[in-house]
Parts: sequence; structure tokens; C-alpha cells
Amino acid sequence: MSLLEVYKEKNKNLEWFSNHSSLAENKVGRMFEYTNTNFRTQLAFVNAFSKFLEIENKPRSQWPKQEDHGQEIHKHYVINMIQSKLFKKDANELYSRTTKGLLYSDFINLDVPEENKWLINYLFLLNGYYFSRKNYIIYRVKQDLLGYLLSVDGITEDLLIKYAKELLSADSLKATIRSRFFFIHSFYDDSDFLINYLRASDAEKEELAQYIEENLRTGNFICCISKKYQPSGNFNQSMLVDETRVFLLTLLFIQSKDANSSNIYEIFVENFNQNISTISEEVVLGYLHNNKNVFDPIFAEILELGELEIAVSDIVTVGEEAQILELGAEDKAEDYIDETSEIGRQKIKAVYNIRKRQARIQGQYKCGLETINNCRPIYFTAKVTLKNYLELHHFIPREFRNDFSYSIEVLANYVTLCPRCHRQIHLAVDRERKHLINSLYEERKDRLQVVGLGLDLKGIYEYYKINS
Repeated sequence: MSLLEVYKEKNKNLEWFSNHSSLAENKVGRMFEYTNTNFRTQLAFVNAFSKFLEIENKPRSQWPKQEDHGQEIHKHYVINMIQSKLFKKDANELYSRTTKGLLYSDFINLDVPEENKWLINYLFLLNGYYFSRKNYIIYRVKQDLLGYLLSVDGITEDLLIKYAKELLSADSLKATIRSRFFFIHSFYDDSDFLINYLRASDAEKEELAQYIEENLRTGNFICCISKKYQPSGNFNQSMLVDETRVFLLTLLFIQSKDANSSNIYEIFVENFNQNISTISEEVVLGYLHNNKNVFDPIFAEILELGELEIAVSDIVTVGEEAQILELGAEDKAEDYIDETSEIGRQKIKAVYNIRKRQARIQGQYKCGLETINNCRPIYFTAKVTLKNYLELHHFIPREFRNDFSYSIEVLANYVTLCPRCHRQIHLAVDRERKHLINSLYEERKDRLQVVGLGLDLKGIYEYYKINS
């Protein structure tokens, strides 16, 4: 069959047609789900943020409602405002800006060229935990999209960069439809079609492009691409360009094997300037460095520098042990710590460094899953402490701090685990992980409620990406 015949045959499958033409949840009409009907591009966050400011520190009863069906106007912005860490929610259900959000307020009025603004905005959003996935944007490219695309014979990371740059240089929809990344974007999950497309002759590719163009011109939306890109539809060329930019810039970062806290600012700015669009590097770098209090925590998170261990000894004397046990031993709700500033991040480190020792002492240097996993035979003695070596696990994972009005850096949320159990709870198949999580949840659900971290088991499963 020719490439066009393959495409027509695929479209006869209604499920396939719907999957590739729709932007609905769990469909593949777009690469990044955090951009949706209300957040169509990166810069749409600017408008949504400005809109959300209207209800800052206002009780839910005062939120304006739509006249026709009474739904709260701002409801659709809540999740992305929280998961982008621009807002936090207090114990009275009032939303207010984080330190990051306060800086974002100034940023949206920043008088810089549009391309400069796009890059800075992308960096603001880069450590968002959209869909309860830590560093969603990077995870989406590194694990999901590259997982699909690199399984296709003939596709490499370098070719993806080349094809994405070709699409970004297209000056019309006509040229866009003829770019290879257009089809990679449209069918990233269908290796069968992509193999047919990449192996097809130029004449076959042109025949397919003309077919799609004719469907769009005549309003005959009988194929998934014409349906998806129909005039006044949910997806358009500007959204495609936006997603391609996000994909390309993120992939270039992933390829930067030597990225570290000293050069991360320059890497993003240079990659954008050299591969996407011309910007004033001096202006952008100046803005980022002048606001290191907010951008350092963002980059620390995406560089996976989130391990909060710091250079303070784990050696505890008898006198210190008694002092540590007295410190915060009673379960009680503690004030939220704003992790979006370097000041807040250092405060979390300090609290953690004390509490991790306290958790080990209170747990009598035993694994929290010892009774069900029989850990005693695999314990080993730590050289520093001369006690069983244990690791500290946040039961509510640290990346979801901003979901809560109170601090998660409390003993009720700290579990001491031996290395095997710690890896098992993160890396094992869901059936095994679920057994461990259920046990820990039953043991400490009441304590979590007391400290303001009440959560049902379904919510815990969502954090651990377990199908309930």
C-alpha cells in the first residue's frame, strides 16, 4: 500500500481516529497534557495566572460563577496554579502566591521581547509536577516521548532535533504539513505509521500532504489530522510550534550530560538562542541571575539535586539523642515551608537534617517494613553511626509538598527503610508496592491526619502511580 492508503486505512478505525484527533485526557492529540483547553500554550499561563489573582485570599464562597450554569469561573485554573507552584493553599482553603508566584507577578509585566519572555516563562514552569508527576515536562520527554520514538527504526535523538528545527523554520501551514516532525508529533505513539512514513518516497509524502490540505480546504474532516486542525478547532499551528519548542528545548537539556548548578543557566539560554530563536542572552541571563532565589530551586529540582542530605554528621551522642528526641516529638501540624525560594529550600534542609536523625532514633534503627519483609538478615552496620544502615523515605513524596497547607517535613511523614525496602517501594511492580504502601498507610494514617496531611488511600496510590 502507498503511504496515503495506509493513512486512509488507519482512519477507518474509529478508536484510532478519535485518539489522534482529540485533545481529551488519555488521548494523544498533543504531546504535553498540561497544556489543555484552558492552557493552550506556555504563555497561556500568564493569562491564567492574572485571572487567578482575582480570587487570591478570597474564600470559595466569594468566587465568581458563570451565569449560565453556575460553575466557578476560576475552578479550571486551580490544579495548574498549584502544580506549577505559583500558588499555595492554606488551611482555610485560601489561595495565595508562593515566592515563585510573587516573582511571576512581576515577570508578566516585564518589558522584554516575546522570545525572551517565552524562554523565561518555560523555565518558570519547568519544575511543575503536572498530573502528579515530578518534573513533568522533563519526564514526559525523557521517559514517554523518547520511549515511543526511539523504538522506531531510523529515529535518533539527533534526527529528532533536526526535524524539530525544520518544523520551527516552516513559514506556513503548507510547509509545516510537509515537515517530518509534523507527523512525528501527530503519531508519536504509532510506530507502525511512522515507519511507513519515514520509508515512503518523497512523492508519497507529497500525496499525503495534499490529501490533508484538500480535506482542510473543503472542510471535509474525514481524517484525524484535518479533524484536529480544523478552523476554530482545539489545536492549531501556534500550539504545534509551542509544543515543538518545549520538546526540542527539553531534549537539548537532556542531552547536556555535563549540566550542573554552575552552568545550567547558560545551557538553556545558549540552546534556545542556537536552536530555536534569537534572543538577548545578556538580558535573559541577567534576569535569571538577579532572581537566583527562585530559579536556583527550580534548577536544583530538575538536576535531581533534591536529595536533602547535607554535610552534617549523623553521629549522635547519648546527650544529643535525648535532646533530639525531645524536639518535635509530639505529632502536630507545622507551618508550610515555601520551597519555591532558596531561603525556604535551605530551611527544609535544616529541618530534614534534624528530623531524619530523630526518625531513626524513634524507630530504634529498624526498617519500618521489618515485620512484613523480614529485614533483619539483610541489615548491615553503618560505618559512621555503628547502627543499622537506614534510609529516610517521605511517605507523602516530597515533590507534592505544595498540595498541602502544612509542612510534610514532620515525623508522621518520615519512614526509616532499609535499602532493599526503599528501592522496592519505588521500583517494584505495583502488586508488591501496593502491599507495602497499604501497610504503611494503615500504620500512620491517623498521625498524618493530626499533622494536617490527611489523605485517602486513593490519593496515595495516585502519588505512587499505582492503579487502584
